[in-house]
Amino acid sequence: MNSSTYKLPLDNGLNLTEVLTTGSILKINEIYEDVDEQLEPENKDRNTFEYLGQPVKSFQELKLNPVDEKGFVKKRIIEEGGGLPLSDENTASIAYTSYWENETEPFDLVKISKPLVVDLKDNSLLPGIQLAVRSMLVGELSLFLLSHEVMYGEMGIPPRIKPKAECIFYIKLIKSIITPKQGPINFSEPNMFPRVNHEVNLLYSSGVTLHKTKNYMAAVQVFRKGVSMLHKCRLVDEKEEKIQEKLLIKLYVNLAICYNKLNKPLQACTACNELNRLNSLWNNSKMLFQNAKALRMIGQFNEAEKKLKRALKLVPNNEELQMELELLLKTRDSCKQISLIGRDTLEPVNDNFKREVDALIINFKNNVNICKLTLPSGLNSDEKAYVKDACIRENLFFNEIQKNYFLDKDEVNEKEDSLLISTDNQ
Repeated sequence: MNSSTYKLPLDNGLNLTEVLTTGSILKINEIYEDVDEQLEPENKDRNTFEYLGQPVKSFQELKLNPVDEKGFVKKRIIEEGGGLPLSDENTASIAYTSYWENETEPFDLVKISKPLVVDLKDNSLLPGIQLAVRSMLVGELSLFLLSHEVMYGEMGIPPRIKPKAECIFYIKLIKSIITPKQGPINFSEPNMFPRVNHEVNLLYSSGVTLHKTKNYMAAVQVFRKGVSMLHKCRLVDEKEEKIQEKLLIKLYVNLAICYNKLNKPLQACTACNELNRLNSLWNNSKMLFQNAKALRMIGQFNEAEKKLKRALKLVPNNEELQMELELLLKTRDSCKQISLIGRDTLEPVNDNFKREVDALIINFKNNVNICKLTLPSGLNSDEKAYVKDACIRENLFFNEIQKNYFLDKDEVNEKEDSLLISTDNQ
């Protein structure tokens, strides 16, 4: 079989650092499309593949300066960097391209778009590359000539690496951060987000499992802990902000669902308000449904209808949305407060008012599709007192939240931060 006729494409090249340390696995690229080499332009732009530097015919022609005392690592700066020198406290992000002498194709490559991230105190790099990186500043691009003593040794790795093989590395130091400390997370310290991100993802997975087993209260506690951790953590760049935002959306989505399962519609509305703040409500029919369901349960019928109509525009003829809309309209009709609205607040509490209130409260108590009901504003002190007494007689609660009065089937915890009601006009 002619080996030049058959090609075996790989997802990634062989990383020689991994070969000598943790080992390396070759993965076949199953979607590779072979291209006739004769059809490729001869002056193909090497930057397309994110190569750094050019091959060198003779290493002896290079004019370099020694980095270490023995001269095992020699260097020439191509692009200057800046900032403080690196130390064991740093984690560095690097890209590199490496060549053998008088060979046109690199034997190892790490792209700038997918840099190698290394903790410098772990010594995970080959000694030569470790010495080279420690001599650099952030933003620097340099050419290094590395001796076999600090790379692949006298034996090499036959047949790919010859004995006593020297090589050159073009290395770009893209970024350097202070390595996050181990132990308990200190949210005030910089560069803690990778650890927080890992911990929150574990919490999210646990919350999803608890939700599947219908342990909604425990799931809520886990999701809320994740939200709290994300809000406490300091972010260093826009990339971390995007990751944080994506995680927050997942957590708030699940919080809204769990709160509705627990018949806690005010808290569900708060979660939906956060999704709205993150621009992830009005384009999500499922969350509009959850928001509408929660709004219907607290008697905010007009807002609930608005959310459902928007959801139906996104997914017309959705049966679940249609059923919720029908339930909403039916519930709203049963909770009409015509006689209570538009009264002269100076009038005394008469028998007609008492009958209206008694009927309203009995209807509310027996309606399983609503757990809170907003009363009209403008009730005078005597009217409020009668409504409160009527609630006590029926084992209901009369609460004031944000200057609105609620008939409530549960006592309100004033310390909770989830008593917001959606008031957007979208």
